[in-house]
Amino acid sequence: MKRALALLLLLPLAACQDGAPRFDTMAIALPDEEPTYPDGPRKDAVINNCAACHSADMILNQPKLTRAQWQSNIDKMRKVFKAEIDPAVEGDILDYLTAFQGQSARNQAPKP
Repeated sequence: MKRALALLLLLPLAACQDGAPRFDTMAIALPDEEPTYPDGPRKDAVINNCAACHSADMILNQPKLTRAQWQSNIDKMRKVFKAEIDPAVEGDILDYLTAFQGQSARNQAPKP
């Protein structure tokens, strides 16, 4: 058992020409800054009510939803996650979300 373990440990070293381990380097370019919410009417309502928990990148990478589906998400945020969304600006939030992440109801596949 000890011989097999020693052999397994030496195999990677045997693959190197001089017996020393060789490591390759790699460069990764990261974006300089976080994505921001696109400018548009009612952007402030989304920032003031949603940005505490949701980054712009997270919201903008959601699937395209109908206004009714976005409404359902807002309702879920309130009921399930206890989000303190100001009811006075809920329509503004829906306008913004459907402008940037909206899908018309006629393009939706029927639910089974």
